[in-house]
Amino acid sequence: MRRSSAFASLAALAIVLVASAAHADATCISAYEQTQTLRKDGKLVAAKAQAAVCAQTSCPALLTKDCSKWLSELDALIPSVILDPRTAAGGLRADVRVKLDGVALAEKIDGKPLLLEPGAHTFVFEADGAAPVERTLALREGDKNKKITVTLAPPVEVRTEERPVPTGVWIFGGVSVVALTASAVLAATALGKKSDLDACKPRCAPDDVNAMTVRFTMADVALGAGVMAGAAALYLFFTRPTAEANAARTGRLGPIRAASPFATPLSGGAAVGFTTRF
Repeated sequence: MRRSSAFASLAALAIVLVASAAHADATCISAYEQTQTLRKDGKLVAAKAQAAVCAQTSCPALLTKDCSKWLSELDALIPSVILDPRTAAGGLRADVRVKLDGVALAEKIDGKPLLLEPGAHTFVFEADGAAPVERTLALREGDKNKKITVTLAPPVEVRTEERPVPTGVWIFGGVSVVALTASAVLAATALGKKSDLDACKPRCAPDDVNAMTVRFTMADVALGAGVMAGAAALYLFFTRPTAEANAARTGRLGPIRAASPFATPLSGGAAVGFTTRF
C-alpha cells in the first residue's frame, strides 16, 4: 500500500511538471514570435517586453539564446527622452503633469529617461499656476536621452479692448430717422398743395399759398435736422473710444458730457445742430 501510494504521488508530480513545462514552453514560444512581429512593426518597447519573457531561464535554451540577443539589440535601438520642465526663473520644476499623445504619462518629474516608441510624439506639460506647454518631437531608433526643456510660466493675461456704442449714437440716430421721415411727409404734402395751386394761378388764395410755403420750410428744417443728427450719430460711432480709454478719458477740458440736438427757427429760415458740454 505504501509503495502504491508513493508511486501515485510520483506520477502526479511528473504530470504537474510536464504540464508546467508545456505551459512554460507555450508562453515562451508566443513571446518569441511576438518579439519578432513587434520589432518588425517598429514597436520596439513592446518587443522588448516580449523578449524579456522568452529570455528567462525557464524557457528552452534554444529560445533564450535568441531572445537574450534581441533584448540587447532592442536596448540599443529604443529611443529615450528626459523631461526638463523649468520655472520662469530657470529652476527645475518637479510638480508637473505630462501627457504623451493625449494619454497621461507622469504626475511628477523624476529626471529619469523614459523609453518611447520611434516616431513623432506630442508632449503636453501642465502645472498649477502656469499655462500648458505643448511640444512635438520626432524620435528615431537609437536616439538616447533627448532632453525636452520647456518653461512653465504664469499665463499671459490677454486684455481685449471693447468699443461700446455710446448712447448718443442711438439718440442722434433716432432723431435723424424721425426728422428725415417728417421731412419726407411734409415735402410730399407741400408738393401736393403746390399741384393744387397750379390750377388756380394767378388767382390763388393767399392763405393757401402761405400754407404751402410753411410746409416746404418745415420740410427743409426737418431735413437739415435729420442730416445733422445723422452726422452726429456717425461721428460718435466712428470716434468712440475703447472701454478703458473711455473710463479715463477726461482731456484738458474735463469729461465729455452728453450731447443734444437742437432746431431753432430764424427770420427767413431755421438753424439746426447739436450741442455738448465739457
